[in-house]
Amino acid sequence: MIQEQLREELKEDRIHGSLMYPVSVYPMDDIEEETVLECHWHEEPELILVTQGRALFQIGTIPYEVHAGEAIFVNSGEIHTAYQIEHESCSFVATVFSMSLLNSAGYDMVQARFIDPLVRKQIVLPVHIRGQEVWEHEVLKLLTAIVDINKQQTATCELTTKAYLYLIFAQMIEHMDTQVTPLPAPSDKVERLKTVLGHIHDNYQQPLRLRELAEQINMSEGHFCRFFKSLTQKSPIDYINRYRTQQACRLLQSSDRKIVDISLEVGFDSLSYFISVFKQHRGSTPSQYRKQTNGVSNSLITELQKSRLE
Repeated sequence: MIQEQLREELKEDRIHGSLMYPVSVYPMDDIEEETVLECHWHEEPELILVTQGRALFQIGTIPYEVHAGEAIFVNSGEIHTAYQIEHESCSFVATVFSMSLLNSAGYDMVQARFIDPLVRKQIVLPVHIRGQEVWEHEVLKLLTAIVDINKQQTATCELTTKAYLYLIFAQMIEHMDTQVTPLPAPSDKVERLKTVLGHIHDNYQQPLRLRELAEQINMSEGHFCRFFKSLTQKSPIDYINRYRTQQACRLLQSSDRKIVDISLEVGFDSLSYFISVFKQHRGSTPSQYRKQTNGVSNSLITELQKSRLE
């Protein structure tokens, strides 16, 4: 299963959509891996609609079991991840957007009362949208419509998406006091985790030792391992191996470089260990993965060419 669209670095260094239309919709179908969504964060808020199955989403340190037909709201800068429940497959659609899309041209009442407090996190919105209340049904309906119009690229896609986002926030702000919202994770923990993961992502090609990672946030190795696993549900070594495997996937898809060279490029000093770790996380060897993804890419190109000829 190719999940690399959403699996960028912990702090995603990318533009979602474009400068003129900073909105992206990412469908993720039939995910059967233990980790449904890797631990990461970005400046843009995100609305995630589960379309099939269920998954355990973790926002900061708070877990939410989200079922098909429900949604989760991830505010700007929130570390988030998701895990499989009882080996069930899961599908979801993530809508990522910049708050700049909703800024007023001039400083008006909308900007002062709603947009600025949202950006500054002076108000805490509901996180788990279950559809149990009338307003939640409306939010889910609007979110589903955003996904559909962006998929179809309708003539008024940009205008309608902006309007629907305003309506979604209006509903959530109006009803934020009717839902018990857990306090956000302590900022010190989140910032420490960001520091460590940022170091991993900057140095994954080099040898990484527990002592080195623990020193980044002034912890002992034992304390650091417990801290790391409490927030990511993984050991530091498992996280590093998963991240290196993700980088290998990109190289396998985008180049014809030898597998042994890719192994060294992403930080594995043993080809046999690389193949073992890769198979553990991807369910196939690197060479099998390359054949599978190349086959998918070729079929997509063929379909695109056919649609242009029709």
